[in-house]
Amino acid sequence: MARYAWYTRVTDTLHRLTVLTLVGGTLYMSGALAYTLYMNGKRYEKQVTQKESPEAINSNTPK
Repeated sequence: MARYAWYTRVTDTLHRLTVLTLVGGTLYMSGALAYTLYMNGKRYEKQVTQKESPEAINSNTPK
């Protein structure tokens, strides 16, 4: 195997770290988005299926 110059190895290492950071951050944010959408959907479904009077629903809305 050929020995590369030090700056080539440094550049390769920085590139690998950059790619891993971008991929890892993307996966982390995608997971957080999926979790948030799931939890908000569950909360909305629970709110819709509750049998509350219209007065109780209107009292929860900000004015």
